[in-house]
Amino acid sequence: MAPELFTSMEAEELQAIARKVCEYQQAKGMSDTALLKKFGGLGSTKTYKRILNGDLAELDLEKQLNNYRAVEALMDSMGNGAESNEQLYDDLFPVIELRRVFIETTKENGLARLVILQGPTGSGKSSARKVLFEKFGQRLVLVEASVAWNDSPMAMLGAILKALGKKEAPYNQMDRLQMVLEMLNESRRALVIEEAHHMGPRLLNLCKTLINATPGEFILVTIDTLWKKLESAAYQEALQLTGNRLAERVLLSSTMMKSDVEKILTRDTEMAVKIVLDKAANYGRFAFVRDVCTRVNTLADGEPVTLELFAQAVTEEVKSR
Repeated sequence: MAPELFTSMEAEELQAIARKVCEYQQAKGMSDTALLKKFGGLGSTKTYKRILNGDLAELDLEKQLNNYRAVEALMDSMGNGAESNEQLYDDLFPVIELRRVFIETTKENGLARLVILQGPTGSGKSSARKVLFEKFGQRLVLVEASVAWNDSPMAMLGAILKALGKKEAPYNQMDRLQMVLEMLNESRRALVIEEAHHMGPRLLNLCKTLINATPGEFILVTIDTLWKKLESAAYQEALQLTGNRLAERVLLSSTMMKSDVEKILTRDTEMAVKIVLDKAANYGRFAFVRDVCTRVNTLADGEPVTLELFAQAVTEEVKSR
């Protein structure tokens, strides 16, 4: 086969995989950042877009094709599980705790309808929140606080209205507040505020007003150290929230529970087994498994072994046979 023809076939396969990944991305509604975080083998945003657009000049086709084949193998091995990947985290402690507290709070008819989910980065806050959204869907409204709000009720009210589906918000603060109250009173909804440590005393007071005037639940998701600083800096305002309006404070630790680690490892082990089984029957059975393991160790070169690396080892082993 002529070298130029082989290169052309590589380019076509690489672009085909990129399009497949793009279809997955669009179906999931994922941002480029989230996609590349999930599948590191795609490279940078610039590389991914170049491949998708057919701009392959100066790219190492063989290297990129191996990486993209690994991503494709991982996506294929996930199968229908890709549609409910977060469901695999349903039995982890952070998820169980947030779900329990939320369900209990939905039964509260008084003011104690505030839940504070706090913990260090990587403690499971985001995963717990995502699973809660999968479970309760339209029942929840998500807003992410930002330093750009600068403790402005106008900014926060505008973000809430956008999350509620309003494309245009009133220019007057009181009109915005009235519209938010009307919409949150139409049915019992839960307002989830990510990065809540970016709020200030005025926004804490706004949260108090919303709790007083609406029937739903309020979940503040925050990094523990930064929330403690906020509580200290806005002591009186925070106290009004964490007094009789607090349903429960869910504290997550930086120390992972042994049972959670075992569940995660079991899940990844099962996925790795599926990746190998998809090919082993046709490429040498146990000998294939042995050679894949050897290749994984070589590719890892002392670094942690990921599912993506495992998928890459499988695709390279298949190619070598």
